[in-house]
Amino acid sequence: MKIFTVNEIHDILRGLILNEFQYPVTVKGEIANIRIPTSGHQYFSLREDNASINCVLFNGQSVQNVRDFESQEVLITGNVDLYKGNGNCQIKVIELAEYGEGALKKAIEKTRKKLEGEGLFENSRRLPEFPRSISIVTSPDSHALRDVCSKLKERYPLTEIIIYPCLVQGKEASTSIIKQIEKCNNDDLTDLIMLIRGGGSLEDLMPFNDELLARCIYESKLPVVTGIGHQPDITIADYVADISMETPTAAAVHISPDKFELIQKIDDIESHIKNYISFKMNNLKSNLLENKNKLKSCNPESVINGMFINLSNVNNDIFKIMSYKLREISSLNKMNKVRLKQTNDIIKQEYSSCFSKHKLFNNELTKKIQSYFLEKKSIIRTKTNELISFNPKKILKKGYSVIRDSNNKIVKNKEIFKKLKEFNVEFYDGLVKSNKK
Repeated sequence: MKIFTVNEIHDILRGLILNEFQYPVTVKGEIANIRIPTSGHQYFSLREDNASINCVLFNGQSVQNVRDFESQEVLITGNVDLYKGNGNCQIKVIELAEYGEGALKKAIEKTRKKLEGEGLFENSRRLPEFPRSISIVTSPDSHALRDVCSKLKERYPLTEIIIYPCLVQGKEASTSIIKQIEKCNNDDLTDLIMLIRGGGSLEDLMPFNDELLARCIYESKLPVVTGIGHQPDITIADYVADISMETPTAAAVHISPDKFELIQKIDDIESHIKNYISFKMNNLKSNLLENKNKLKSCNPESVINGMFINLSNVNNDIFKIMSYKLREISSLNKMNKVRLKQTNDIIKQEYSSCFSKHKLFNNELTKKIQSYFLEKKSIIRTKTNELISFNPKKILKKGYSVIRDSNNKIVKNKEIFKKLKEFNVEFYDGLVKSNKK
């Protein structure tokens, strides 16, 4: 019996492991038990159900942080080895990547952000309140279609349902859905489009996260209502749609009016109309009775008699008014005659007084003017005589003469005369020029 040492067993086992795989290997599992010491190496477990294997991502091997993938399903690539210290098997990780729903969710989020940035989530097409026809784009043999048709018929049997069959799962599903939505718009037979599918995994719902499908829904002329999967499943098609409901049945309820509520509304409207008609009829009866009484009061004979009575009353009123006015005018005339006579007497007296005063004033004025004239005439005669007596010509006739210089100015003293060389002598009968020799 051969006795093995621990090292021998370890080497044999390590050799078996190293020779078993074609390195590097890729392993799928969920990350757990993360431990990162001060050395910077990242230790964790990769587990599946009840099985797990230790892994290590050495510092400097990758910039990835294992904590970002905690509790997520990942694919790791590396080498399987047997650690001599404790005999545990571990994987020396070379590369780490997301797997399954995690990767899908990242791709979906990337597409969602892109379409949101372009404004594709801002649809606001108005849903018809009472749709005459509804197009359903879905798998023709799905439970979701049966549930929706049943709910629509239950709630609003007046609407017409048109089925546009398509694939709802697999690689070709999104292309199939796009073709049917485009056909709905081109056929122009319906008021709105329902895009529905039952629940499923994230991978099953991936056709509804297709970018081309999202753009097709956005460009649809008809409003689009989605009911895809079960809560909390939300696809990009739900974001782009005009209305998104958590289930196909909820979508059917949202777009269809309840026939019982409609019947109740119709009953309420009918009751309101009846009450309104009754109210109007009562008003009409009341108006008719009132008009009938008015017609009685408007009988031609009674109207004519009333007019005669009114005419008589008017004639009496006119006679009274005219009599009063005539008396008033007569009284005014008498009073005006008295006032006119008094005024005439006053005017005559004033005229006589003014005439006497005028005559007296005229006589006095005449006397004053004559006296003033005579006085002024005497003054003028006196002044005239004085002027005549002072006339220089008259003085020159007595033998006097006037000496003037060459400028014809009068020489008034002998000093001025001594200075003159030439001078003029004025006599009564003329002027003589002279000079000193």
